Amino acid sequence: MADKNINKMLNELSGKLGISEQQIENAAKNGDIKNMLKNADEKQTKQIEEILSDPKKAQKLLESPQAQALLKLFGGE
Repeated sequence: MADKNINKMLNELSGKLGISEQQIENAAKNGDIKNMLKNADEKQTKQIEEILSDPKKAQKLLESPQAQALLKLFGGE
């Protein structure tokens, strides 16, 4: 069930950013967020950068079930 949800999230993110699921996975594994966001629109990029620059928002995001599932997928702790 978790793999199905992860695949769905990757698929949705892929569609929103206009890049392949493999590119998203590679960017996440390598920490290459700029490359992942190169096709995102300005509003999406600003929102993501705002979250990542605010430790409280980033922590809240990382604690979400979706983020935890992605971290497991990418081999994170």
